[in-house]
Amino acid sequence: MALSFNEDYIAKVRRMFGLNLYEAKMWLAILSQGKSASGKLSEPANVPKSRSYDILVSLENGGFIVRNLTKPISYRAISPNELIERLVEKAKEETNKKIEKLEKIRDSSMMKDLQSLYEKGIKFVDETKVATSYQGLEAAYFRMKKSIKSAKSEIVLITTASSLEPKIKALSRALKQAKSNNVTIHVYAPIKDISETLANEIKQIGRLNRLGMDIGRFVIIDENEVFIFTEDDRDTHPSNEIILHVRGKYLSERIKKLAALHVLG
Repeated sequence: MALSFNEDYIAKVRRMFGLNLYEAKMWLAILSQGKSASGKLSEPANVPKSRSYDILVSLENGGFIVRNLTKPISYRAISPNELIERLVEKAKEETNKKIEKLEKIRDSSMMKDLQSLYEKGIKFVDETKVATSYQGLEAAYFRMKKSIKSAKSEIVLITTASSLEPKIKALSRALKQAKSNNVTIHVYAPIKDISETLANEIKQIGRLNRLGMDIGRFVIIDENEVFIFTEDDRDTHPSNEIILHVRGKYLSERIKKLAALHVLG
């Protein structure tokens, strides 16, 4: 008999642990039964029997379950608390290995050659006349943080209600560094209610201005550098976002005036 986990619950498990649909269903089935023979798991998990072996091997390799050396072969679940500890340790090990590898690359002669090549080529580029595009919030935020940390006078964040919290979280460290350098920070968003935690987070970096309407998403730095988020964040995956990075005082001033016109109160 198939176990009754609703789709939302299964989807949350998938997102939390990076599992595919069949892996999530199989893992939940084993968790709920403690242990079970491999041949008896496809029905309660509601997965094709022909896929059961591959799914169980994948879960075993990922540390989600353990194989019992019995006849017939059975599997038992690992405590979710123990699983988290294992995954944390694994993530730390992988991160440390990546850092070590990157440190070696940074100190290599090849890196020096590549940097020299870049420095020769960049002489032919006038950055004040170039517009750059980034795909995905991760890439855009990485570049944005660099500009925020080097800001001299003012940073303006204009965003939507739904993207306010994730944007503050993503840029928090860079914004706090800018604040410590006496940079003025203004945040604009069309929000009615805000959690106490988020409100306090924003107070640590600057001032929140409530907008009467959604005017888009922008980050303006020192009145001459603008990041423009071109997609609707409500129906666009973060990895598919397109962000334009342009320079120009005129555009910065126009956007700031637009925001000021729609501030409530």
